[in-house]
Amino acid sequence: MDDSNDTDAVRRRVTELAARAEAIVERLEATAVDSRWAMTAFSRYRVCELLGIIPYLRYDGDLEGDPAVLYDEAAEALNDLDVAIEDVSWRLALADSLRSAATDVRRVQSARDL
Repeated sequence: MDDSNDTDAVRRRVTELAARAEAIVERLEATAVDSRWAMTAFSRYRVCELLGIIPYLRYDGDLEGDPAVLYDEAAEALNDLDVAIEDVSWRLALADSLRSAATDVRRVQSARDL
Protein backbone atom coordinates (compact mmCIF):
# COMPACT_ATOMS: atom_id res chain seq x y z
CA MET A 1 0.00 0.00 0.00
CA ASP A 2 1.45 3.39 -0.90
CA ASP A 3 1.35 6.57 1.15
CA SER A 4 -1.58 8.07 -0.76
CA ASN A 5 -3.71 5.00 -0.01
CA ASP A 6 -2.76 5.24 3.67
CA THR A 7 -3.66 8.93 3.69
CA ASP A 8 -6.98 8.25 1.97
CA ALA A 9 -7.80 5.48 4.47
CA VAL A 10 -7.06 7.75 7.43
CA ARG A 11 -9.16 10.57 5.96
CA ARG A 12 -12.06 8.17 5.37
CA ARG A 13 -11.78 6.84 8.94
CA VAL A 14 -11.72 10.35 10.45
CA THR A 15 -14.64 11.44 8.28
CA GLU A 16 -16.69 8.34 9.12
CA LEU A 17 -16.12 8.72 12.87
CA ALA A 18 -17.04 12.41 12.76
CA ALA A 19 -20.11 11.81 10.58
CA ARG A 20 -21.30 9.09 12.95
CA ALA A 21 -20.77 11.34 16.00
CA GLU A 22 -22.64 14.16 14.24
CA ALA A 23 -25.58 11.88 13.41
CA ILE A 24 -25.79 10.65 17.01
CA VAL A 25 -25.75 14.21 18.38
CA GLU A 26 -28.38 15.25 15.83
CA ARG A 27 -30.63 12.42 17.05
CA LEU A 28 -30.06 13.40 20.69
CA GLU A 29 -30.69 17.04 19.83
CA ALA A 30 -33.97 16.21 18.08
CA THR A 31 -35.30 14.27 21.07
CA ALA A 32 -34.07 16.63 23.81
CA VAL A 33 -36.64 18.52 25.83
CA ASP A 34 -34.39 21.56 26.08
CA SER A 35 -31.92 23.30 23.79
CA ARG A 36 -28.67 22.52 25.58
CA TRP A 37 -27.30 20.58 22.58
CA ALA A 38 -27.12 23.94 20.82
CA MET A 39 -24.02 24.60 22.93
CA THR A 40 -22.21 22.04 20.76
CA ALA A 41 -23.19 23.62 17.46
CA PHE A 42 -20.10 25.74 16.76
CA SER A 43 -17.49 23.03 17.29
CA ARG A 44 -19.59 20.46 15.45
CA TYR A 45 -20.07 22.87 12.54
CA ARG A 46 -16.30 23.41 12.33
CA VAL A 47 -15.75 19.65 12.12
CA CYS A 48 -18.37 19.31 9.40
CA GLU A 49 -16.99 22.26 7.45
CA LEU A 50 -13.39 21.02 7.58
CA LEU A 51 -14.35 17.48 6.54
CA GLY A 52 -17.05 18.35 4.00
CA ILE A 53 -19.81 16.68 6.03
CA ILE A 54 -23.29 18.02 5.34
CA PRO A 55 -25.15 18.10 8.67
CA TYR A 56 -28.69 16.83 9.09
CA LEU A 57 -28.56 14.46 6.14
CA ARG A 58 -29.82 10.96 6.55
CA TYR A 59 -27.12 8.72 8.07
CA ASP A 60 -27.51 5.00 7.43
CA GLY A 61 -24.68 3.82 9.68
CA ASP A 62 -24.59 2.75 13.31
CA LEU A 63 -26.21 5.32 15.59
CA GLU A 64 -25.03 3.74 18.83
CA GLY A 65 -22.11 4.97 20.85
CA ASP A 66 -20.85 7.99 22.68
CA PRO A 67 -20.32 10.90 20.28
CA ALA A 68 -17.59 12.38 22.51
CA VAL A 69 -15.63 9.14 22.30
CA LEU A 70 -16.12 9.07 18.52
CA TYR A 71 -14.80 12.63 18.20
CA ASP A 72 -11.82 11.63 20.36
CA GLU A 73 -11.18 8.56 18.19
CA ALA A 74 -11.28 10.76 15.08
CA ALA A 75 -8.75 13.17 16.64
CA GLU A 76 -6.51 10.24 17.55
CA ALA A 77 -6.77 8.77 14.04
CA LEU A 78 -5.83 12.17 12.67
CA ASN A 79 -2.41 11.74 14.28
CA ASP A 80 -1.69 9.13 11.59
CA LEU A 81 -2.49 11.52 8.75
CA ASP A 82 0.51 12.82 6.86
CA VAL A 83 -0.23 16.05 5.04
CA ALA A 84 1.72 18.36 2.80
CA ILE A 85 3.14 21.45 4.47
CA GLU A 86 0.43 23.62 2.92
CA ASP A 87 -2.24 21.47 4.64
CA VAL A 88 -0.74 21.55 8.13
CA SER A 89 -3.00 24.42 9.24
CA TRP A 90 -6.08 22.44 8.06
CA ARG A 91 -4.92 19.38 10.01
CA LEU A 92 -4.30 21.44 13.15
CA ALA A 93 -7.67 23.19 12.84
CA LEU A 94 -9.40 19.84 12.39
CA ALA A 95 -7.66 18.31 15.42
CA ASP A 96 -8.69 21.31 17.49
CA SER A 97 -12.30 21.21 16.30
CA LEU A 98 -12.59 17.46 16.97
CA ARG A 99 -11.28 17.89 20.51
CA SER A 100 -13.55 20.91 21.07
CA ALA A 101 -16.57 18.96 19.84
CA ALA A 102 -15.73 16.09 22.22
CA THR A 103 -15.38 18.53 25.13
CA ASP A 104 -18.63 20.32 24.28
CA VAL A 105 -20.53 17.03 24.03
CA ARG A 106 -19.17 15.93 27.40
CA ARG A 107 -20.30 19.23 28.97
CA VAL A 108 -23.83 18.73 27.70
CA GLN A 109 -23.84 15.08 28.80
CA SER A 110 -22.65 16.10 32.28
CA ALA A 111 -25.27 18.83 32.57
CA ARG A 112 -27.95 16.39 31.42
CA ASP A 113 -26.93 13.94 34.15
CA LEU A 114 -27.28 16.52 36.95
